[in-house]
Amino acid sequence: MAPRDIKHLFTEKGEVLLAIVMYGARTLADIQSIFNQSLTEQWTPLNVLLDELILEGDIFLNDAGEYTARAELEEDYSYYEQHMDEWLEPPMEWEIEAHLEQRRLDKERLEKVISIYPEIVSATESWIKLHKPELSLNNEHFFLEGHYLDIFTKFVITQSFKTIIIVNPFLDRSMPVQLLVKAKRLGRTVVIVTRPSFKPHIIKLHEWLSKAGIKLMYHKNLHAKITIIDDSLSIVSSMNFQYNATAGISWEAGIVTINKETVDSIKASITDLNLDHEISRK
Repeated sequence: MAPRDIKHLFTEKGEVLLAIVMYGARTLADIQSIFNQSLTEQWTPLNVLLDELILEGDIFLNDAGEYTARAELEEDYSYYEQHMDEWLEPPMEWEIEAHLEQRRLDKERLEKVISIYPEIVSATESWIKLHKPELSLNNEHFFLEGHYLDIFTKFVITQSFKTIIIVNPFLDRSMPVQLLVKAKRLGRTVVIVTRPSFKPHIIKLHEWLSKAGIKLMYHKNLHAKITIIDDSLSIVSSMNFQYNATAGISWEAGIVTINKETVDSIKASITDLNLDHEISRK
């Protein structure tokens, strides 16, 4: 069953409402403090978000300088806090192709690529021919940016036949994270190395991923963003697995390599980390 529609949820305005409803923030300073903890990048000044929410009638500012949410939104965001699993669990009818098509990938051509090229390097070569004809794997490395980095990362996750290792400090229920769950359900081994979190919605997300069979490990100082597919291909980039990054709002860039020594060294550097295997609430 699809979760109820909640105004502004998973947007910056939604973060304001979460701060007010879930965390009890009432003043500008309190809301900004929550923002500093929950958002890796703040794209819109907080005073602008507050002014727009007031104009829309979604929040109110009293004479004491305290903000409150409209009653209906107070109820909606309280519901979200109590039923986060409804938003974390992808709907059963969710299909990889339908979402990739939204990114202007040709569904029929993509399905043909998947059927013809079973190995990740061959699949990468086919993707280059379809989308970036000026690139080449001759040097075993190439540079991707923006929309291409986003759709290529999603593409190689769907092409994995064995293992997917993700190193990323910031995750939400964006498309790549849902693709990882899909890959696990298809029998792939999926490992995520990320930062521990004390935020309830992030803890809930981590618990859900763990229940889905994904192995999570933690490093409190993690800042690297790395993807390794089948020990054969690696992406080292700036892209977090969050909506702002994967929806093209922020400009992201990175290097893709299929050089065996390079991929092995990247994986070894992850293995050498002192990782915590428990979900941390600290």
